[in-house]
Amino acid sequence: MTAPYKYACIPAELKALHDVGSEIQRINNKIHRISESRSTYGIVDIGQGAGKSSADPILQERRLTSPDFQEADFVGFEEDSEALVKSLTNVTNEIERRRCVVSVVGMGGLGKTTLTKKVYNADTVKKHFHIHAWISVSQEYSARDVLQTITKRCIVQSKDQLELVEKMDVRQLSEKISEYLKEKRYLVVLDDIWRSEAWDALKDAFPDVNNGSRVVLTTRNKDVALYADSLSQPHELRFLNDKESWGLFCKKAFPGKNNICPPDLEKLGREIVGKCQGLPLPIVVIGGVLARKEAREWERVQNSISWHLVKGEINISGILSLSYKDLPCYLKPCFLYLGNFPEDYEFHAKKLIQMWAAEGFLEERGEETLEEVGEDYLKELMQRSMVQVTETSSSRGIRKCRIHDLLRDLSISESKEGMFLQVQSGINANAPPASRARRLAIHHNNSSKYISLSCSTPHLRSVLMYTQDRVWLQREEKILYRGFKLLRVLYIHGVGIKKLPREIGELIHLRYLGCTETSLTSLPSSIGNLPNLQTLLVESGSDIEVPSTIGKMQQLRHLQLSSAVMKGQPRLEWISNLQTLSKVRAGKWTKGCLGNLTNLRKLGIVLETTADAKVFNDSVLKLGYLHSLSVSVTNEKLLVVPTSFFKFKIGKQLESLESQEWPLPPFLNIFKLSKSYWSLPPFSNLLKLSKLYLEGYLEKLPESAQFPVNHTKLTLKYSGLKQDPLAT
Repeated sequence: MTAPYKYACIPAELKALHDVGSEIQRINNKIHRISESRSTYGIVDIGQGAGKSSADPILQERRLTSPDFQEADFVGFEEDSEALVKSLTNVTNEIERRRCVVSVVGMGGLGKTTLTKKVYNADTVKKHFHIHAWISVSQEYSARDVLQTITKRCIVQSKDQLELVEKMDVRQLSEKISEYLKEKRYLVVLDDIWRSEAWDALKDAFPDVNNGSRVVLTTRNKDVALYADSLSQPHELRFLNDKESWGLFCKKAFPGKNNICPPDLEKLGREIVGKCQGLPLPIVVIGGVLARKEAREWERVQNSISWHLVKGEINISGILSLSYKDLPCYLKPCFLYLGNFPEDYEFHAKKLIQMWAAEGFLEERGEETLEEVGEDYLKELMQRSMVQVTETSSSRGIRKCRIHDLLRDLSISESKEGMFLQVQSGINANAPPASRARRLAIHHNNSSKYISLSCSTPHLRSVLMYTQDRVWLQREEKILYRGFKLLRVLYIHGVGIKKLPREIGELIHLRYLGCTETSLTSLPSSIGNLPNLQTLLVESGSDIEVPSTIGKMQQLRHLQLSSAVMKGQPRLEWISNLQTLSKVRAGKWTKGCLGNLTNLRKLGIVLETTADAKVFNDSVLKLGYLHSLSVSVTNEKLLVVPTSFFKFKIGKQLESLESQEWPLPPFLNIFKLSKSYWSLPPFSNLLKLSKLYLEGYLEKLPESAQFPVNHTKLTLKYSGLKQDPLAT
């Protein structure tokens, strides 16, 4: 019985071996074809690290080949081009004769390389320098490979020299190049450099002999530019305006038709260009796509433009994703979080940082606050061209930001893969409401659709709603708060709610609660049951009653209210971490409380009585960390004066003031003066105070000595000042 079994198996084994052999041969052939194509496309081994030499001489040659410049790709950078040429060729003084590092900075696809190519190939530049070298560095680079390529291209004259260069290490190559370049005025372009470590590895090869030599860096990271040369201001590229965008598009879409768009396609074409938002790379790509399309296909392209930008013939998303992949681990979730915000949304930097802190993205660093760490994170994203700053503060800090739509698409795309975030909007309104994502952003007026259908969502950690739902049913409120038991962040914008249900107190893991553009008039007492809450933000069109239980939230760091009335006597002094308190009305709670909030950085308070003013004066000078102070005097009988008041009898009619032709705030016109007034405290004692906002009538501005030494911004409202305060 065994023999037939053996004879039956032999053919099967032979067939299996034959199949395996054929598969191996097929794989070998494929590897051979891939290997041959490497030289065609200039691909270097990804695993090739620093110190390893590339075995591909064609790749080495490509690193230094003078780059081709296509005039059709160049629109809108004429001024940048002139400024860059001037930076390279101007050697009229000692500073300009040194070896300068000139950097071109901007996000992926903005045109850094295109601009540099034009300048590199300009006749003025070519004539000015004896040696020209263009090197593509990129993320995966080998210092030895780069230096070896420069040496072979510029120095090697014989086979013997070539063999000697092949044996040199990084230090020897660097010394050889440096010795050679000392005798020349050289221009070296390091295209697409990502890290300061790359500059450290290469810089010794470029000597400074005070002859006007230049090194040009193109980079997405401004920090790299400043690191390479702190004395040279980087050239930061801007986005194209509408006219420039349209001109670039026409050059690519109608190359053989004098770059003129037919009238019947112009409206559609401009709509397509508008979606690219001034970023040259997608404009060029979409223009190239449409150049090969019939007119009847343009509308289909417009409808699927997002697909063309993300998955089309040139994968722009892949190009931009390099910026994401290069982010350090601590910045990646911070970038992905930006996908929460609606398209073209300008988000407040402080609000974003508070959300990052609530999510646990910010790491503790010595004595720094989480907010200070968050500011550094945001600045780093800005330096890497991942975030656009749209508004700065008086101290040149970041106030508002936005993210380019292509980068927003990238953040959402990357978020889906790791179930980091799900976005529900009008575009994907039919998408299923439930997913395994840990964060849910709703940009749709029918927001309850995505809440009421998911009664239990234990995986969710944050919910952000940007909507204009003016009708909000109580049943849906309770589902919201009972269904998301593990929420850390809850932000509601534009929802027409008049009160928060008591069920809000069940979200014991909540760290950030924001309600903006709502109709809230009060907060429930159950809010005191949120022991982990760090930020409470409520903006409403009316006063908001705040319960005394708020003093139980000992982790609270930011209490930001549009206008609040404290009920009872909340023990705010128990909240030792409180850094922001705005905008609250003074009352019984201030006595014995305000002066103990010694960690406050920002205070906004409304004074209504002489007693309030006295308590405030006694308390505010104890707040040594205060950076920003806003004081409003809304009671017409409490007037703000810096020293002594007017020399007239108590109760004298206001006409005496009007006769002096002082511009009075409207609410003073029908009242008599009272004996009550408030003398400003000596703010000069608050050494860290930089921003001061005063709302109320002033006889005159305090002397300059009364202001803090670090004061940078003063805002006056309803001051009634007659003399120009600018001199003080």
